[in-house]
Amino acid sequence: MPRLIDDLRRRDARIRKPWFVAEHLAQQWADHCVKLSQMLSAPDLPVLQLDNVADYYFTNSDQEYWDLSRDFPNLAPPFEVFWCEHKMPRVIHSAEAGDTQMKDLVQNGRIGVLMAALTPDQVGVAQGELPENAKWILWAELFIDYGIRGTTADGAHGATFFAIDAEGRLIVRPWLQTFAGAEHNEHIKNYITFFHPSLLAVSFLHCKNVKLVENKVHPPLAKKYHKRHGVEPCAYKTLVIEPLKQILRSEGGHGNGNGLAKAMHICRGHFKDYREGRGLFGKYHQLVWHPSVIRGTKGKQAPPREIEVKV
Repeated sequence: MPRLIDDLRRRDARIRKPWFVAEHLAQQWADHCVKLSQMLSAPDLPVLQLDNVADYYFTNSDQEYWDLSRDFPNLAPPFEVFWCEHKMPRVIHSAEAGDTQMKDLVQNGRIGVLMAALTPDQVGVAQGELPENAKWILWAELFIDYGIRGTTADGAHGATFFAIDAEGRLIVRPWLQTFAGAEHNEHIKNYITFFHPSLLAVSFLHCKNVKLVENKVHPPLAKKYHKRHGVEPCAYKTLVIEPLKQILRSEGGHGNGNGLAKAMHICRGHFKDYREGRGLFGKYHQLVWHPSVIRGTKGKQAPPREIEVKV
């Protein structure tokens, strides 16, 4: 399946107006999309493919509620403007609600997020309306491909803004500039959860032991795509993290479907914050991503003190 960014750049791309856009704001929405289209067409736009991060968020982790100020510890933008995308999850795993099968609800769905780092003076608000310690205003736009034939994606859904300080921390609650009628305001607030995998990836990128790898499209495939759609598919970047499924495959049943039943206790990957106090080894003051590790003994439940979840 081609990446969503490539499909959005096609000459025959069809962006569908979200259902909640008010009629009297339709032209403003269309003008806004023209501006976003210009940003998406930039040849040097960094593209992040986040399927593995989304798998961690939706499936490998059973965390139900994610707090923007606690679970995403460093949101300092890694690029001035960048694109993140991932496939919609096939399964959403939750400690409270169990497993939700998504594959039958949305076939081949994709989520894309365009992000831009603005300085406070670039945001069109009056002086004093932004926090004094805001270093960046992270601007995010959402595009959703529901796999509907004849439609590339729904979007944009409205501009969402995150005020970030010099340490990468969220300062105040994010706010949304939308094209919806007032009667839909409560509903569209739920769209902010679609940003979570991309925000988690931004936090990952600030960790010393997470790598960003460049990937190029295979030349014959790129040539075929260009011939059909008139655009060259772009190179993309992927984050290298240690996924939980690799541990389950190697230690818990070798992919035979019994991984969770046979695996030893897994301590999920999490952030360790050494920015305050003595620091790491008494000298390094930084945020570190600690990957998944195996703890406990086979057949025995790990004691509560071994469970540490910060993500």
